Order: sequence, then C-alpha cells, then structure tokens
Amino acid sequence: MRVVIAGYYGYRNWGDEGSLAALLQGVPHEATTVLSGDPVFTQQTYGVRAVPRMALRAVRQAIRESDALILGGGSLLQDATSLRSLLYYLALIRWGLSAHGRVLLVGQGIGPLYRPLSRWLTGAMLRKVPFLSVRDADSAQRLRSLGVEQAQVDADLTWVLEAQPMPIGFNADARWVGVAPRPWRDAPVAEVMVAFCRQLHAEGFRTMLIPMQESQDRPLCEAIAAASKAFVLPAPTHPAQLLSVTRSLWGVVAMRLHGAIFAASQGTPVLCVSYDPKVDALATQLQAPRVGLEAISVDLPHVWRAFVAQRDALKVQTEQRVLPLRNAAEALLQRVKAALSQAG
Repeated sequence: MRVVIAGYYGYRNWGDEGSLAALLQGVPHEATTVLSGDPVFTQQTYGVRAVPRMALRAVRQAIRESDALILGGGSLLQDATSLRSLLYYLALIRWGLSAHGRVLLVGQGIGPLYRPLSRWLTGAMLRKVPFLSVRDADSAQRLRSLGVEQAQVDADLTWVLEAQPMPIGFNADARWVGVAPRPWRDAPVAEVMVAFCRQLHAEGFRTMLIPMQESQDRPLCEAIAAASKAFVLPAPTHPAQLLSVTRSLWGVVAMRLHGAIFAASQGTPVLCVSYDPKVDALATQLQAPRVGLEAISVDLPHVWRAFVAQRDALKVQTEQRVLPLRNAAEALLQRVKAALSQAG
C-alpha cells in the first residue's frame, strides 16, 4: 500500500506537524511519501520518504504511483491565506481522483472560503471525494452549504497524539501559564501580550511563551519576552514533545488552535483568543472561555480573572470534554486504517 500524505508539513508549524505525527501512528511508514516544505526535516523527524511539496512534477508522479492520497488534518481548504493555497490542494485532490480515486480527507477544518469561485470549486471537487472527514460541526455545515453532504464529523487528529518527553529545565513547582500568541494583521497582539505577561507576573504566575509556528511566532514571542521577562520555550525536535510541556502548565492562553488542543489534550484548562472561526469551534467543543481578538485589549484581563477563579472546575470540565474528542479521533484513525487496508 503506497500512500501519499499532503498537508502544510515541513514548516515547523507544530499543529500541522502534530497532525502528521498522529496520522503516522496509524499509517505504515515504509511505503509512505509525505509532501513537505522541508523534505530533510520531515524524513529525519518521522522516518518517512518526503518530496518537495512545490515540485509539482515530482508530486504528480508520486500521486500517480500511489494507491491512496491522504490530506491530513488542518485548515487546508480555505482562501484566507490565499486563493493559490486552495487551488494547490484542490489540484492534489483532482490528481488523486484521476490516478486511483482513493482520496481521503482526514480531520479537516473547512474554510473560511471568502470568494464565490473558492466555494464553487471546493464544492464541485469535494462532492467526488469518497472519504471526507471534518474536525467540527461548523466545517460540516460549511460543506453542506456547498452541496457536499457526505462529510462525517470526527475530531482533530492531534487529540490522539502520544506525548514524548522534552528535556527542558524549569521550576515545576511554580504556577506556569502558557501563552501561545500569533501575529494577525494589524491586531496589537504584542502590546496586549506584554501587558498580560506583566499582569501574570504581578499575580504570582510565571509565563511561558509557546511558539506554535517557528517562522511567525518565535520572533513575536521573543519580542514579548524582551519587554516582559517571560520565558520563551525552545523549539522541540518533535511536535509530541509539546504535549509533555503543556501537561505541566497551570493553564494556557492560546490564539493558536493547536496551542489550545495540545494543552486541553493533557487536561490543562485553556482560555481561547479567537481570531478565526476554527478557534470559536474549539472553544464551543470544550466549553472553554474565550476572548474575541477585536476586544482583546479590554476583555483579556477580566476574562483571565474569571478563569483564575474557575480554574479547578475548568480543569475537570476540560478532562470530561476531551474524552469524546479523543475517542472520535481514535475511531477516525481506525477508519483510515480500514480504508487503506481495503484499498490494498
């Protein structure tokens, strides 16, 4: 069974890398090819063959020679990043359908799709896909609005990612709060997070800034740390190492979707900063407190104080809400295995 896996891999976005790692827990490595922005990193990290994702001739050849194409978890089918990104993934799906018809979209987050052309193309292509799994009800509703009815609501694959230890020294007896920010357009993220880190320190907490995408988030985290004396987490060598870190935290404030998922999966309560519908969808799944990015300057200090007061109850609630999500992700992984077995 020769499998090609496509996604936003090789860029050290630890959420996407975590989706790949979780998927590889259920897919045989020896005949798997991953499309990657950094094939050497992908090969060394996961022990799979990798080809450059933008070397389109090599990509198309790999898909032609495969028995199945998997689009792993993530928000791949959206045009907020660019129309070009959406067209890239739709082209891969088309090539897979033409080559063998065995195309699996696994734990996908759909949208946003702002352009009429994006919505039309996505609907027309996904109506042909035989295995279509989305990670939340909002994504399924967006597909139904495009005339795509066969999607099954499952969960993000990273709920089943198995933690790995990360050798890092910090005082585990202190109350550490993880903060996973990201730059977003002209939002004053750095200024707000500097003030928030100072507030945390004044309240007796220690702050750990967690870059969830190295290229975008690490410069932001380092700038926040320079102005607030917060600690910036070093880059892991494998996404699963972040799970062992988030497990030891008192709480997490996350703009990044997978900053929240990684923490919640380890039973750590989260406060979501919403800049995108996918973050709202996760907050709804977890019944977690949230702050809209448009009002973050005013609302974050107040919502945080309420979070502190309710933290123990939120931890219990998080553990309860995560269990069905983990079960759904595990069932999805088993369905993927069964589909590949049938294809073989």
